[in-house]
Amino acid sequence: LVGVAGSFLGLNFQTYSRLTYEAPVAEVSVQAVNPAQSIYDVTVKHLDGPGETITCRLQGDEWALSARVQKWKPWANILGLDTTYTLDQIQNKYRDALHGNGKTITACDLTAPPPPVNEYVPRSWLFWVVKHSYTEDRNFGSAAYMPLHDGARYKVIMTQSGLNAEPDNVAS
Repeated sequence: LVGVAGSFLGLNFQTYSRLTYEAPVAEVSVQAVNPAQSIYDVTVKHLDGPGETITCRLQGDEWALSARVQKWKPWANILGLDTTYTLDQIQNKYRDALHGNGKTITACDLTAPPPPVNEYVPRSWLFWVVKHSYTEDRNFGSAAYMPLHDGARYKVIMTQSGLNAEPDNVAS
């Protein structure tokens, strides 16, 4: 009886651990170019894969990093499938629509080239397998945004529910 209770307790901890898993996606740092005009250089360093770094000039009050996300059903998540994503772009954002109306939209592409396996496996096969395995919960877009402050640094993480951003230094 004690062994069964211990097993259920261990399984419960494993379930909690899998459903709250987070993975680092990117580090975003901000450098002021012309604060009077709200122009900033924003550097995005990928924390997944080869560590590519992209610098983008944004004009606005905030930056927003977006991604395409694939979420798995809870049972598949517990078995080890983490939420998958593809970074899309980083763009400017204004605090409110009235302030942003008529202002410049600035953005940079963050999409990476497709993995080499895509050359050998037809895309239709992949969609068929995912559809018939009943493991996918949904596909959706997710974004995280934070203020543009000179010297600020942020960490962007992928949770099982989508993107999240948090300050990484005092300037944030």
